[in-house]
Amino acid sequence: QGAAIHVEGRCHMGCVADLDASDPAQPIVRRVVMTVDVGLPVNPMGIETQMMGGIAEAVSLVFRAGLNFKDGLPVESSFDDYRWVRMPEFPKDVTIHVFPANGNVIGGIGEVGMAAPSGAFANAYARATGIKPRSFPLLRG
Repeated sequence: QGAAIHVEGRCHMGCVADLDASDPAQPIVRRVVMTVDVGLPVNPMGIETQMMGGIAEAVSLVFRAGLNFKDGLPVESSFDDYRWVRMPEFPKDVTIHVFPANGNVIGGIGEVGMAAPSGAFANAYARATGIKPRSFPLLRG
């Protein structure tokens, strides 16, 4: 397991991830639990879906998606060769807890949904493999 928290734009969030790294070259995110506090959740279902997108982005950027260059030009040219997460790679067990209104002013959730999961995935990978991530994506090629 790995855990991480992130605070930005009056939004507080935490994430715990279960990662199967029995094959360090093919880690699988099995379960994700997130908590999100935006002060005043105007559209809780919208917040949940935004967090799902953040999880997909985090799986992609931590493990596979990145730009590689050869002779000064990017190797990846489109989504067919850019390693964005595919549906079978998305965690099967995801729980997102949106805190109820707590009297604080509304906070934004835009891009913050990927920060805590990214940290949780990297921490889980480090804990499972003993390899401390120093650059991303962890799996190149």
